[in-house]
Amino acid sequence: MDTIEEYTAQVESDFESDVREELATFEVLASNMRIGDAEANLATFRTGLDRLLNLRSTVDMPLFDLLLRRLENYVCDLDAPTEDQISDIEAFLDLMHGILDGEVGGEVNEAEFFRSLPAPRPADLEDFHHLDLEILVVDTNKTAMRIVGRELVNCGYRVATANRSFEALELAIRTRPDMIISSAVLDEMSGVDLASALAAIQSTESIPCAILTSFDANDASLKRLPDSVAIMKKGDEFANDFAATLERFGIA
Repeated sequence: MDTIEEYTAQVESDFESDVREELATFEVLASNMRIGDAEANLATFRTGLDRLLNLRSTVDMPLFDLLLRRLENYVCDLDAPTEDQISDIEAFLDLMHGILDGEVGGEVNEAEFFRSLPAPRPADLEDFHHLDLEILVVDTNKTAMRIVGRELVNCGYRVATANRSFEALELAIRTRPDMIISSAVLDEMSGVDLASALAAIQSTESIPCAILTSFDANDASLKRLPDSVAIMKKGDEFANDFAATLERFGIA
C-alpha cells in the first residue's frame, strides 16, 4: 500500500471511529428525548451532527453524505419532537449503522435512497402521510428558506433544502427532486443562473423549476430566465402562485 492509500485508509478509519462514537451518543440522546427535556437533548444532538457534517468532506461516502444532509434538514426546525419524529431520528441512526457495517450501499441508486429517508413532518398532525413528491427549496436566507419549507411540509410535500447554489446543483443532479424552487437572489450563482444550468444539464432539464422573487416578472434580472421556468412571488401571493405553478407543470 503506497503512502496515499495508507493516508486515505487512515482518514476513513478515523472518520468511522468518530461516527461510531457519535452514534452511541445519538442513540442515548434519542432515548432521552422520550423521557424528558427533549429540547436540551435535541440541542446536544444537533451539536454532534454539526461535527459530523464538518467531517464528511474528508471521506468519499456518498450515501452517508446524503443521509447527513437529510438528517440535518430533518432536525433543524424541531422543537419538542413527537414520538413519530423520534422514531424517524432512530431510523436515521439505524441506517448510519447499516452504511458503516456495509449492509447498506453497493449499487444503491442515490435518488431512490434519498427519497427513502424520513423527511420533515408537521408535529401537530396525527396520522400524517407525505405526498410522493420531493421539492428542493434553495435560498441563502435560512429563515426565508425554512418558512417556505415549513409551508410545503404542512401541505404534505417531502422537502429538502440547500442554502448554497452549488450545493443545490449537486443535490438536484444526485437526488432528482420532482420540483425545484429557488430564490432569485443567491450567492456565486443567481437563481436565474441556477435555473439556466439545470435546464442545460441532461439529467435535470426535465425537472420543473420555479424562481421565487419579490421582483416584477418583467424585471431586467429575470430576462435570461429559460421559458420553462416559472416565476412565483414572495409573500401573500406565494400560495396562489404555487398552486398555479403546480397546475402548469401538471404536478398533482
